[in-house]
Amino acid sequence: MTAALLVIHAAGDDQAGRRWTPLLDAWPGPATAPDLPGHGETPPPTGGHYAPGDGAIAAWRAAEQEGIVDGEVVVLGHSCSAFDAEILAAAGRAARLVIVDGLGPAWCNVDELLADRNRWLRGVFDDPEALAPPTASPDPRLAHGFPSVWERGFIGHLRRSIVVPVLAVETPASPTPFGERAERLADYGGSATMRDAATMDDIVAAATTAAQA
Repeated sequence: MTAALLVIHAAGDDQAGRRWTPLLDAWPGPATAPDLPGHGETPPPTGGHYAPGDGAIAAWRAAEQEGIVDGEVVVLGHSCSAFDAEILAAAGRAARLVIVDGLGPAWCNVDELLADRNRWLRGVFDDPEALAPPTASPDPRLAHGFPSVWERGFIGHLRRSIVVPVLAVETPASPTPFGERAERLADYGGSATMRDAATMDDIVAAATTAAQA
């Protein structure tokens, strides 16, 4: 039986799950790319609170409701939501992991993490649309992203706990320093490969071949 596919779109993406329609159409088995809370047709969470990792729970619940998680599941995470996909893989929910532009930006030390959290808070509090009840999709608060989680030791420990095969797809939009990509790929506890992609067609080809191998 062909593995199911669960796509976790990037937070703040105005196309939400629709961006991944070409991959869903090409996937040989069950596939879904649910709109995360505050995106598309899905309302914001109660209280309008968002945190890194929330997308993992929201996406898995949506896949459960569609009845596609009874067998093997390939989980794909895009951009910042690659972190959500990695959480699911570390928790034993993924048979394979695909991350698109998800190896992460430049590393932060602890002082930089705190400074980034303060930057995020200032940005949200200075933005009336981010503080008001959302009237647009995606929720305007998501334009500010999330405080960084990209501390080298923390991410390294998370990735060493992921023992399923990993495919990292890197596009020209990737935030990962080019010279660090191979090193970051080596952090995973299982086999990991990397593919370059310039278009959605390239991403579809990489995901549908390598993730099923």
